[in-house]
Amino acid sequence: MAKKVLVVDDDENTVKFLTAALEENGYEVVPAYNGKDGLEKIQNERPDLVLLDVMMPKKTGFVLFKQLRRDEQYKDLPVIMLTGVAEVLEDLDAQSGDTAESPYDSLREAMRKSIREMREEGLVKPDMFIDKPIDPELVVAKVKELIGV
Repeated sequence: MAKKVLVVDDDENTVKFLTAALEENGYEVVPAYNGKDGLEKIQNERPDLVLLDVMMPKKTGFVLFKQLRRDEQYKDLPVIMLTGVAEVLEDLDAQSGDTAESPYDSLREAMRKSIREMREEGLVKPDMFIDKPIDPELVVAKVKELIGV
């Protein structure tokens, strides 16, 4: 029986893209499009691993992740968090133009600090953060490393 991966992301194209990459490598994929739906599917589908977007409506990825880590039943469920933060930082850099000092430096540093703190915090320690745009080979390799095929 194929290992089951839950993909939770509010971007339908990301879900389709990851589904194709994972199914091509022998995984069964369960889609969810927000954190509330993701939690219901975790409870009903019992996935072997969760790919979880950070920013979503109805329940952010971080809220769902913390909820899973506090629940004895799901505290060891492997979670890979998908984040568009790198993409946001690149957009901010592009908007700053050729000025010597970027008007977004403080925001960029605050975002980096928040990510660093989340990685170091005991509760918020997913198995991996993957930046968008997503490299499907990296995702599949990490999934294989965490749960096999």
